Amino acid sequence: MIRFLAFCAAVATFAACNDWTEMETVDSKVEKPWEQDPALWAEYTAALRAYKQSEHFIVYARLHNSPEKASSEQDFMRCLPDSLDIVTLTNADNFSKFDAEDMDVMREKGTKVLYQVDYAARAEEFADMQALDAYLDRVVAAVAANGMDGYSFTTDPLATDATARIVEKFAAAKSEGQLLVFEGNPLSLAAADRPRVDFVALDTEKLENVQEVRLRVMNATGYAGIAPEKLLLAAEISAPLLDEDRTEFAAVEEMSRRVIEFGPLGGLAAYNIAEDYYHAEMNYQTIRKAIQTLNPAK
Repeated sequence: MIRFLAFCAAVATFAACNDWTEMETVDSKVEKPWEQDPALWAEYTAALRAYKQSEHFIVYARLHNSPEKASSEQDFMRCLPDSLDIVTLTNADNFSKFDAEDMDVMREKGTKVLYQVDYAARAEEFADMQALDAYLDRVVAAVAANGMDGYSFTTDPLATDATARIVEKFAAAKSEGQLLVFEGNPLSLAAADRPRVDFVALDTEKLENVQEVRLRVMNATGYAGIAPEKLLLAAEISAPLLDEDRTEFAAVEEMSRRVIEFGPLGGLAAYNIAEDYYHAEMNYQTIRKAIQTLNPAK
């Protein structure tokens, strides 16, 4: 059994007391794992990549990269759980030099990094099809320039022309090994476009109980014709989810169990994972526990 670890690189400044009255700063240098033992790091990352290429339940997450003001390591890709399969960058328009530096580590770990286009939130901005086309061209260029692994997108169910254009543009630009992920209700996609996406992160993140989740899955696999292995159940990191007995569980943990029970499906999509990333119960550990629930033998 491979134990996957995560590394958060941080340089800390510690305060020491002199006669209990004066403060002095002491620099602390943190050696990164690949600096401590390059051979062991290479062996570890090779095992990670092999795991991610094997048959297993996928775990996908959103990350608001490059915030205007970074608060801690939670804002950087390098601090995501190593066994996470896919991360989509919700602030990819502002891909920074820090994101670029983290891409090397993501490649070593075999974690795919996607550029998210949130059309649902920006429909007014791109109401003009020429403006949308120009933006999508910039996205495709940025994915190529930064060595990213594909695209994710949301849409407005009423904007059928724009949705078709997004799928057409990204599906045509996608190279071998890259992914196209849709977040939302697959009925928002034209029937001919549904097979062109690699995964659907189903819009289950706001649901309150597992009965509603089951119905949403049945609609996706039945009416929309999405193959179960392409479905990811979405959950908010801090949200509750009630089971059949009205017992409350953390949505990410309960949704992980339902990925298996309601399918088996493709996996889990975790949203807002950076919120309170380091609180007492630790969202980072919650994600790791979900990964282990889905893939206990890995």
